[in-house]
Amino acid sequence: MAKKKNMGNLRYFQIRILHAQAKHLPGYAITEFFNKVEMIAGTGKVDSIPSCILKVEFDGPELPQLNEELNESLLIDRILEQKDGVAYLRARTPGPIQMIVARERDCWVIPPTYLSKENGFFMTIQGTSKGLKRVKDELELLIPEKMDMRISKMIIGDLIAAPELPERRHLVITTAVKKGYYDTPRKCTQKDIADMLGIKQGTVAEHLQYAESVIINSWADQVSQS
Repeated sequence: MAKKKNMGNLRYFQIRILHAQAKHLPGYAITEFFNKVEMIAGTGKVDSIPSCILKVEFDGPELPQLNEELNESLLIDRILEQKDGVAYLRARTPGPIQMIVARERDCWVIPPTYLSKENGFFMTIQGTSKGLKRVKDELELLIPEKMDMRISKMIIGDLIAAPELPERRHLVITTAVKKGYYDTPRKCTQKDIADMLGIKQGTVAEHLQYAESVIINSWADQVSQS
């Protein structure tokens, strides 16, 4: 059984890279096809390559026809949903920045993480202090020009700690939040979430009910102890 990390000692690290600083990186070509690419949730690794669900924004009614040049930075495994100017994709991201994080066992990418024509590349990485320091050192070698990089203070104390959820349930509830399931009025249904993730609606309902119960009970326990 894998040993759990000490969640009280985690920090997060954010990096912003302007287009002018990233012209030598393969991911730069993505902005020729998409106005914005946003990470919705991580889904682990496939053959050591980070896998995630992405929201992409583009001009026109149909997803742009991509070329082989993008294989170095974006591998689309499945189109989950598509409508005018927006699509949700399950994809792998083998670019050098993502692979630096993927090789570091004490760090992982979390939202908000996006690439846009207007604002360049923005990534949020969570992990231990030592893991984040190693990633920061590798990024400075990859991109020698000065970047906006910030490591936070420890994530402790001020916020109510979110309970740990199994990976699949975490993915389902994260997708539900991003798609607007908990908005008022709701912007999607359980069936929409099920279709996006390729699972049954009943499975989505079960995962959401379980996750909601865990989160609410965790909140109640922490508030009663404060």
